[in-house]
Amino acid sequence: MRSWQVGGVGGATFDRIGLVAPVMAAGFVLAMLSARKLNLLTLGDDVAAGLGEKVALARVTAALGAILLCGAATAVCGPIGFVGLVVPHVCRLLLGVDHRWLLPASALGGAGLLVLSDIAGRLVARPSELDVGIVTALVGAPVFIWIVRRQRVRDL
Repeated sequence: MRSWQVGGVGGATFDRIGLVAPVMAAGFVLAMLSARKLNLLTLGDDVAAGLGEKVALARVTAALGAILLCGAATAVCGPIGFVGLVVPHVCRLLLGVDHRWLLPASALGGAGLLVLSDIAGRLVARPSELDVGIVTALVGAPVFIWIVRRQRVRDL
């Protein structure tokens, strides 16, 4: 019960990953195919439509890619919070707003954050271990507070 509430990478075996690998591959292809469309959507719906983009189709394609990736990862590891919040913001600060670079960098950054969080969770609470979801929450909560405070300052 606890692992499905917090999530963890300890139960991820190659057999379980192999079951969801086709779904993850399809989600990654859809996400990468929608990267250019997402760049146009950042300009606004009217501008994107004026440039010939089918806005509704672009949104559905990007959403379907994200749903497939998130669903497959959650099926193997359970819900691990804050990875999708922290990593894209850090990657956007480092790389800019081009989704052609941002999407693969976020995927690699998310994997890196999970590995580092898993290692930290295993070292800090020796001989037992902290679930990776707890460690990512400890990292992600301050980042979330920073994002909320930055947004509120802009609104003033």
